[in-house]
Amino acid sequence: MTLALKNTGRNVFEIGAFDAKTYFSELLRKVQTGAVINISKNGKPVAVLQAKQDVQNKQALLAHQRIIDRSKRLSSMIDNNVTPLTSSDLKELKNDGRKY
Repeated sequence: MTLALKNTGRNVFEIGAFDAKTYFSELLRKVQTGAVINISKNGKPVAVLQAKQDVQNKQALLAHQRIIDRSKRLSSMIDNNVTPLTSSDLKELKNDGRKY
């Protein structure tokens, strides 16, 4: 019996939960080489198996994009307002950056 991975994109694969359980160590080897494995059960996606570093990189990129977006927003607020930013404007900007 061989591993039945369905290629769904560049280095992205899909596998059923039963096969994922059976071939877990092989899947881990693939993930170590940079693959992303989508695991489904009864045809519905339930999990993603990917390297931890990839997750951290994506989170860093998203945080970077949020900072850029806020910077542009702050810049446009300054350009459009003759009056300086109020404390409520600064509070709003600060709260936009919070996760919780």
